Amino acid sequence: MSEVSAEKPEVLVVDDSKVIRLAARKMLGSEYTIHLAEDGLVGWEMLQENSAISVIFTDLSMPNMDGMELLNNIRASSSDQIANLPVIIMTGHDDTENVKQEVFDAGATDFITKPFESIDLLSRAKAYARLSRKVVELEKKTGYDKLTGLYNANLLVEQGSKAFSFASRHKLFISAVYFEITDFQNCFLTHGKKVAQHIIVAVGKRLQEVMREEDIAARLGVAKYALILPMTNKQKTQIVIERVRESIDKLVFDTGKEKIRVSFKTGYASPDFSEALEFNELLDQAEDALQRAISSTTERVVCYSDVADEEEPPLVITEQDIGEAFTHILAGNFYQIPEQHLATVAERLSPFMQYVDNQLTSDEVKNPSEKNIAM
Repeated sequence: MSEVSAEKPEVLVVDDSKVIRLAARKMLGSEYTIHLAEDGLVGWEMLQENSAISVIFTDLSMPNMDGMELLNNIRASSSDQIANLPVIIMTGHDDTENVKQEVFDAGATDFITKPFESIDLLSRAKAYARLSRKVVELEKKTGYDKLTGLYNANLLVEQGSKAFSFASRHKLFISAVYFEITDFQNCFLTHGKKVAQHIIVAVGKRLQEVMREEDIAARLGVAKYALILPMTNKQKTQIVIERVRESIDKLVFDTGKEKIRVSFKTGYASPDFSEALEFNELLDQAEDALQRAISSTTERVVCYSDVADEEEPPLVITEQDIGEAFTHILAGNFYQIPEQHLATVAERLSPFMQYVDNQLTSDEVKNPSEKNIAM
Protein backbone atom coordinates (compact mmCIF):
# COMPACT_ATOMS: atom_id res chain seq x y z
CA MET A 1 0.00 0.00 0.00
CA SER A 2 1.19 3.49 -0.80
CA GLU A 3 2.35 5.99 1.78
CA VAL A 4 0.07 8.77 3.00
CA SER A 5 0.34 11.74 0.67
CA ALA A 6 1.77 14.99 2.03
CA GLU A 7 0.36 16.96 -0.90
CA LYS A 8 -3.22 16.91 -2.20
CA PRO A 9 -5.65 14.95 0.01
CA GLU A 10 -6.97 11.87 -1.78
CA VAL A 11 -10.70 11.20 -2.15
CA LEU A 12 -12.50 8.05 -3.33
CA VAL A 13 -15.82 8.45 -5.17
CA VAL A 14 -17.85 5.25 -5.61
CA ASP A 15 -20.90 5.37 -7.89
CA ASP A 16 -22.17 3.25 -10.78
CA SER A 17 -23.17 6.43 -12.64
CA LYS A 18 -20.39 7.68 -14.88
CA VAL A 19 -22.04 11.11 -14.91
CA ILE A 20 -21.84 11.38 -11.11
CA ARG A 21 -18.24 10.16 -11.03
CA LEU A 22 -17.09 12.66 -13.64
CA ALA A 23 -19.07 15.48 -11.99
CA ALA A 24 -17.37 14.75 -8.67
CA ARG A 25 -13.96 14.74 -10.34
CA LYS A 26 -14.68 18.09 -12.00
CA MET A 27 -15.88 19.66 -8.73
CA LEU A 28 -13.06 18.33 -6.54
CA GLY A 29 -10.19 17.77 -8.97
CA SER A 30 -8.49 21.14 -8.50
CA GLU A 31 -7.97 20.60 -4.74
CA TYR A 32 -7.93 16.81 -4.36
CA THR A 33 -6.53 13.70 -6.00
CA ILE A 34 -9.65 11.83 -7.08
CA HIS A 35 -10.05 8.05 -7.35
CA LEU A 36 -13.17 6.74 -9.11
CA ALA A 37 -14.82 3.34 -8.67
CA GLU A 38 -17.90 2.06 -10.50
CA ASP A 39 -19.08 -0.19 -7.65
CA GLY A 40 -18.36 -1.07 -4.04
CA LEU A 41 -16.18 -4.05 -4.91
CA VAL A 42 -13.78 -1.94 -6.96
CA GLY A 43 -13.83 0.75 -4.27
CA TRP A 44 -13.03 -1.80 -1.57
CA GLU A 45 -10.04 -3.08 -3.57
CA MET A 46 -8.78 0.49 -4.00
CA LEU A 47 -8.92 1.02 -0.24
CA GLN A 48 -6.79 -2.09 0.33
CA GLU A 49 -4.13 -0.79 -2.04
CA ASN A 50 -4.01 2.91 -1.16
CA SER A 51 -3.60 4.14 2.41
CA ALA A 52 -3.52 7.77 1.22
CA ILE A 53 -7.30 7.90 0.68
CA SER A 54 -8.72 10.11 3.42
CA VAL A 55 -12.43 10.50 2.51
CA ILE A 56 -14.98 8.27 0.77
CA PHE A 57 -18.12 9.36 -1.07
CA THR A 58 -20.35 6.42 -2.00
CA ASP A 59 -23.73 5.74 -3.57
CA LEU A 60 -26.04 3.15 -2.01
CA SER A 61 -27.51 1.29 -5.01
CA MET A 62 -24.72 -0.35 -7.03
CA PRO A 63 -24.03 -3.76 -8.61
CA ASN A 64 -21.52 -6.33 -7.25
CA MET A 65 -21.22 -4.62 -3.86
CA ASP A 66 -23.63 -1.88 -2.82
CA GLY A 67 -22.93 1.11 -0.59
CA MET A 68 -24.18 -0.58 2.58
CA GLU A 69 -21.92 -3.59 2.03
CA LEU A 70 -18.97 -1.30 1.35
CA LEU A 71 -19.69 0.66 4.53
CA ASN A 72 -19.93 -2.55 6.56
CA ASN A 73 -16.60 -3.77 5.16
CA ILE A 74 -14.94 -0.46 5.99
CA ARG A 75 -16.23 -0.32 9.55
CA ALA A 76 -15.36 -3.99 10.15
CA SER A 77 -11.87 -3.72 8.64
CA SER A 78 -9.00 -5.10 10.68
CA SER A 79 -7.04 -2.01 9.63
CA ASP A 80 -7.75 0.91 11.96
CA GLN A 81 -6.75 3.30 9.20
CA ILE A 82 -9.53 1.95 6.93
CA ALA A 83 -12.10 1.36 9.70
CA ASN A 84 -11.91 4.99 10.84
CA LEU A 85 -12.21 6.64 7.42
CA PRO A 86 -15.02 9.20 6.97
CA VAL A 87 -17.73 7.75 4.69
CA ILE A 88 -20.22 10.19 3.17
CA ILE A 89 -23.28 8.55 1.61
CA MET A 90 -24.61 10.08 -1.61
CA THR A 91 -28.38 9.61 -1.41
CA GLY A 92 -31.07 10.05 -4.06
CA HIS A 93 -34.63 11.30 -3.74
CA ASP A 94 -35.85 7.69 -3.69
CA ASP A 95 -33.92 6.86 -0.50
CA THR A 96 -36.31 6.91 2.46
CA GLU A 97 -35.60 8.23 5.94
CA ASN A 98 -35.60 4.64 7.20
CA VAL A 99 -32.83 3.76 4.74
CA LYS A 100 -30.81 6.78 5.83
CA GLN A 101 -31.26 5.84 9.49
CA GLU A 102 -30.13 2.27 8.77
CA VAL A 103 -27.01 3.52 6.98
CA PHE A 104 -26.29 6.03 9.74
CA ASP A 105 -26.57 3.29 12.37
CA ALA A 106 -24.12 1.21 10.32
CA GLY A 107 -21.50 3.94 10.69
CA ALA A 108 -22.03 6.51 7.93
CA THR A 109 -20.30 9.79 8.76
CA ASP A 110 -22.56 12.13 6.78
CA PHE A 111 -24.99 12.38 3.87
CA ILE A 112 -25.18 14.43 0.69
CA THR A 113 -28.19 14.46 -1.63
CA LYS A 114 -27.91 14.07 -5.40
CA PRO A 115 -27.80 16.15 -7.48
CA PHE A 116 -25.33 18.06 -5.32
CA GLU A 117 -23.76 21.49 -5.67
CA SER A 118 -19.99 22.02 -5.85
CA ILE A 119 -19.98 23.92 -2.56
CA ASP A 120 -21.69 21.01 -0.74
CA LEU A 121 -19.20 18.46 -2.04
CA LEU A 122 -16.19 20.69 -1.39
CA SER A 123 -17.24 21.63 2.14
CA ARG A 124 -17.64 18.00 3.19
CA ALA A 125 -14.42 16.91 1.50
CA LYS A 126 -12.49 19.70 3.18
CA ALA A 127 -13.93 19.10 6.65
CA TYR A 128 -13.45 15.34 6.68
CA ALA A 129 -10.09 15.29 4.89
CA ARG A 130 -8.75 17.63 7.56
CA LEU A 131 -10.14 15.38 10.31
CA SER A 132 -8.74 12.25 8.68
CA ARG A 133 -5.32 13.82 8.31
CA LYS A 134 -5.23 14.80 12.00
CA VAL A 135 -5.98 11.19 12.98
CA VAL A 136 -3.16 9.94 10.74
CA GLU A 137 -0.72 12.50 12.16
CA LEU A 138 -1.56 11.42 15.72
CA GLU A 139 -0.92 7.78 14.81
CA LYS A 140 2.41 8.76 13.26
CA LYS A 141 3.51 10.50 16.43
CA THR A 142 2.91 7.44 18.59
CA GLY A 143 5.18 5.33 16.36
CA TYR A 144 3.52 2.07 17.38
CA ASP A 145 0.86 -0.12 15.83
CA LYS A 146 -2.09 -0.09 18.23
CA LEU A 147 -3.15 -3.67 17.56
CA THR A 148 0.18 -5.52 17.88
CA GLY A 149 2.42 -3.11 19.77
CA LEU A 150 5.03 -3.42 17.01
CA TYR A 151 6.55 -0.38 15.32
CA ASN A 152 4.53 1.29 12.59
CA ALA A 153 6.00 2.17 9.19
CA ASN A 154 7.29 5.57 10.34
CA LEU A 155 9.17 4.25 13.35
CA LEU A 156 10.52 1.36 11.26
CA VAL A 157 12.09 3.88 8.88
CA GLU A 158 13.40 6.02 11.74
CA GLN A 159 15.00 3.18 13.71
CA GLY A 160 15.90 1.11 10.66
CA SER A 161 17.77 4.02 9.10
CA LYS A 162 19.92 4.33 12.21
CA ALA A 163 20.74 0.61 12.21
CA PHE A 164 21.47 0.75 8.48
CA SER A 165 23.80 3.76 8.86
CA PHE A 166 25.73 1.96 11.60
CA ALA A 167 26.03 -1.17 9.43
CA SER A 168 27.20 0.86 6.42
CA ARG A 169 29.74 2.81 8.44
CA HIS A 170 31.31 -0.32 9.95
CA LYS A 171 30.89 -2.57 6.88
CA LEU A 172 28.50 -4.93 8.68
CA PHE A 173 25.77 -7.10 7.23
CA ILE A 174 22.11 -6.11 7.61
CA SER A 175 18.95 -7.69 6.21
CA ALA A 176 15.33 -6.62 5.64
CA VAL A 177 12.55 -9.21 5.68
CA TYR A 178 8.91 -8.67 4.64
CA PHE A 179 6.17 -11.15 5.62
CA GLU A 180 2.55 -11.17 4.44
CA ILE A 181 -0.18 -13.56 5.59
CA THR A 182 -1.57 -15.35 2.55
CA ASP A 183 -5.25 -15.11 1.60
CA PHE A 184 -5.94 -12.86 4.59
CA GLN A 185 -8.68 -10.92 2.80
CA ASN A 186 -10.67 -14.11 2.26
CA CYS A 187 -10.09 -15.12 5.88
CA PHE A 188 -11.44 -11.75 7.05
CA LEU A 189 -14.55 -11.96 4.86
CA THR A 190 -15.21 -15.59 5.85
CA HIS A 191 -14.54 -15.49 9.59
CA GLY A 192 -15.04 -11.83 10.50
CA LYS A 193 -13.10 -9.03 12.13
CA LYS A 194 -12.64 -10.67 15.55
CA VAL A 195 -10.88 -13.75 14.16
CA ALA A 196 -8.85 -11.60 11.74
CA GLN A 197 -7.60 -9.34 14.54
CA HIS A 198 -6.78 -12.35 16.70
CA ILE A 199 -4.59 -13.70 13.89
CA ILE A 200 -2.84 -10.34 13.40
CA VAL A 201 -2.05 -10.04 17.11
CA ALA A 202 -0.89 -13.67 17.44
CA VAL A 203 1.47 -13.40 14.45
CA GLY A 204 2.88 -10.15 15.86
CA LYS A 205 3.59 -11.87 19.17
CA ARG A 206 5.36 -14.76 17.45
CA LEU A 207 7.61 -12.28 15.64
CA GLN A 208 8.50 -10.66 18.96
CA GLU A 209 9.33 -14.07 20.44
CA VAL A 210 11.92 -14.92 17.78
CA MET A 211 13.50 -11.44 17.70
CA ARG A 212 16.83 -10.56 19.22
CA GLU A 213 17.08 -7.38 21.28
CA GLU A 214 18.76 -5.50 18.41
CA ASP A 215 16.18 -6.57 15.79
CA ILE A 216 13.42 -4.21 14.63
CA ALA A 217 9.89 -5.45 13.92
CA ALA A 218 6.95 -3.52 12.46
CA ARG A 219 3.47 -3.99 11.10
CA LEU A 220 3.26 -2.24 7.74
CA GLY A 221 -0.19 -3.14 6.44
CA VAL A 222 -3.28 -5.09 7.38
CA ALA A 223 -1.47 -8.45 7.31
CA LYS A 224 2.05 -7.36 6.43
CA TYR A 225 5.07 -7.29 8.74
CA ALA A 226 8.72 -6.34 8.51
CA LEU A 227 11.94 -7.30 10.30
CA ILE A 228 15.23 -5.42 10.14
CA LEU A 229 18.05 -7.73 11.19
CA PRO A 230 21.36 -5.98 12.00
CA MET A 231 24.61 -7.97 11.67
CA THR A 232 22.76 -10.72 9.78
CA ASN A 233 23.90 -12.09 6.43
CA LYS A 234 21.86 -14.09 3.91
CA GLN A 235 22.46 -17.49 5.52
CA LYS A 236 21.53 -16.29 9.02
CA THR A 237 18.47 -14.49 7.63
CA GLN A 238 17.27 -17.79 6.17
CA ILE A 239 17.56 -19.31 9.65
CA VAL A 240 15.49 -16.49 11.16
CA ILE A 241 12.81 -16.91 8.49
CA GLU A 242 12.65 -20.65 9.13
CA ARG A 243 12.32 -19.98 12.87
CA VAL A 244 9.42 -17.61 12.21
CA ARG A 245 7.77 -20.14 9.89
CA GLU A 246 8.03 -22.94 12.45
CA SER A 247 6.59 -20.70 15.17
CA ILE A 248 3.63 -19.49 13.11
CA ASP A 249 2.91 -22.94 11.69
CA LYS A 250 2.13 -24.03 15.25
CA LEU A 251 -0.68 -21.48 15.57
CA VAL A 252 -4.22 -22.85 15.43
CA PHE A 253 -7.22 -20.50 15.56
CA ASP A 254 -10.62 -21.74 16.68
CA THR A 255 -13.41 -19.80 14.92
CA GLY A 256 -16.15 -21.64 16.77
CA LYS A 257 -17.05 -23.54 13.63
CA GLU A 258 -13.66 -24.77 12.52
CA LYS A 259 -9.99 -24.60 13.35
CA ILE A 260 -7.79 -22.74 10.90
CA ARG A 261 -4.09 -22.22 10.37
CA VAL A 262 -2.28 -19.40 8.64
CA SER A 263 0.64 -19.31 6.26
CA PHE A 264 2.66 -16.47 4.82
CA LYS A 265 4.87 -15.46 1.93
CA THR A 266 8.27 -13.90 2.55
CA GLY A 267 10.62 -11.63 0.63
CA TYR A 268 13.99 -10.54 1.91
CA ALA A 269 17.11 -8.64 0.93
CA SER A 270 20.57 -9.35 2.34
CA PRO A 271 22.99 -7.18 0.38
CA ASP A 272 26.74 -7.54 0.43
CA PHE A 273 28.12 -4.91 2.79
CA SER A 274 30.21 -3.55 -0.08
CA GLU A 275 27.08 -2.59 -2.05
CA ALA A 276 26.32 1.14 -2.21
CA LEU A 277 22.71 1.25 -0.99
CA GLU A 278 20.35 3.58 0.84
CA PHE A 279 17.98 2.24 3.49
CA ASN A 280 14.89 2.94 1.37
CA GLU A 281 16.50 0.93 -1.47
CA LEU A 282 16.97 -2.01 0.91
CA LEU A 283 13.26 -1.84 1.79
CA ASP A 284 12.36 -1.63 -1.91
CA GLN A 285 14.39 -4.78 -2.56
CA ALA A 286 12.58 -6.65 0.23
CA GLU A 287 9.21 -5.45 -1.13
CA ASP A 288 10.11 -6.56 -4.65
CA ALA A 289 11.10 -10.00 -3.39
CA LEU A 290 7.86 -10.27 -1.38
CA GLN A 291 5.71 -9.44 -4.40
CA ARG A 292 7.54 -12.08 -6.42
CA ALA A 293 6.87 -14.63 -3.67
CA ILE A 294 3.17 -13.68 -3.57
CA SER A 295 2.82 -14.06 -7.33
CA SER A 296 4.68 -17.40 -7.35
CA THR A 297 2.76 -20.67 -7.22
CA THR A 298 5.77 -22.62 -5.93
CA GLU A 299 7.99 -20.31 -3.85
CA ARG A 300 7.09 -19.25 -0.31
CA VAL A 301 10.36 -17.41 0.27
CA VAL A 302 12.21 -15.25 -2.27
CA CYS A 303 15.58 -13.54 -1.85
CA TYR A 304 16.11 -10.37 -3.87
CA SER A 305 19.70 -11.20 -4.81
CA ASP A 306 18.65 -14.59 -6.24
CA VAL A 307 16.08 -12.93 -8.48
CA ALA A 308 18.52 -10.19 -9.49
CA ASP A 309 21.12 -12.79 -10.49
CA GLU A 310 18.57 -14.72 -12.54
CA GLU A 311 17.39 -11.61 -14.33
CA GLU A 312 20.75 -9.99 -14.98
CA PRO A 313 20.31 -8.38 -18.40
CA PRO A 314 22.53 -9.49 -21.27
CA LEU A 315 25.60 -7.34 -21.94
CA VAL A 316 24.95 -4.76 -24.65
CA ILE A 317 28.03 -3.51 -26.52
CA THR A 318 27.40 -0.35 -28.52
CA GLU A 319 29.06 0.99 -31.65
CA GLN A 320 30.73 3.56 -29.41
CA ASP A 321 32.27 0.72 -27.37
CA ILE A 322 33.59 -0.85 -30.60
CA GLY A 323 35.00 2.49 -31.78
CA GLU A 324 36.81 3.03 -28.48
CA ALA A 325 38.24 -0.51 -28.67
CA PHE A 326 39.63 0.13 -32.18
CA THR A 327 41.17 3.38 -30.93
CA HIS A 328 42.94 1.45 -28.15
CA ILE A 329 44.13 -1.15 -30.70
CA LEU A 330 45.62 1.49 -32.99
CA ALA A 331 47.33 3.12 -30.03
CA GLY A 332 48.69 -0.22 -28.82
CA ASN A 333 46.74 0.04 -25.54
CA PHE A 334 45.14 -3.39 -25.80
CA TYR A 335 44.89 -3.77 -22.00
CA GLN A 336 42.42 -0.85 -21.84
CA ILE A 337 39.78 -2.80 -23.75
CA PRO A 338 37.30 -4.26 -21.18
CA GLU A 339 37.59 -8.03 -20.99
CA GLN A 340 33.86 -8.52 -21.60
CA HIS A 341 34.25 -6.61 -24.93
CA LEU A 342 37.09 -8.72 -26.32
CA ALA A 343 34.96 -11.46 -27.92
CA THR A 344 32.75 -8.92 -29.69
CA VAL A 345 35.74 -6.89 -30.90
CA ALA A 346 37.45 -10.04 -32.20
CA GLU A 347 34.24 -11.07 -33.97
CA ARG A 348 33.98 -7.63 -35.57
CA LEU A 349 37.63 -7.81 -36.71
CA SER A 350 37.29 -11.36 -38.04
CA PRO A 351 36.10 -10.39 -41.58
CA PHE A 352 38.99 -7.91 -41.87
CA MET A 353 41.54 -10.49 -40.74
CA GLN A 354 40.13 -12.98 -43.24
CA TYR A 355 40.39 -10.36 -45.97
CA VAL A 356 44.03 -9.66 -45.04
CA ASP A 357 44.82 -13.37 -45.04
CA ASN A 358 43.22 -13.80 -48.47
CA GLN A 359 45.11 -10.82 -49.90
CA LEU A 360 48.46 -12.05 -48.61
CA THR A 361 47.83 -15.54 -49.98
CA SER A 362 46.87 -14.07 -53.35
CA ASP A 363 50.08 -11.99 -53.51
CA GLU A 364 52.21 -15.05 -52.76
CA VAL A 365 50.62 -16.94 -55.66
CA LYS A 366 51.17 -14.03 -58.04
CA ASN A 367 54.83 -13.35 -57.00
CA PRO A 368 56.43 -16.65 -55.96
CA SER A 369 59.96 -15.40 -56.90
CA GLU A 370 59.70 -12.54 -54.41
CA LYS A 371 58.89 -15.07 -51.76
CA ASN A 372 61.97 -17.16 -52.70
CA ILE A 373 64.20 -14.05 -52.71
CA ALA A 374 62.88 -13.11 -49.27
CA MET A 375 63.70 -16.57 -47.99
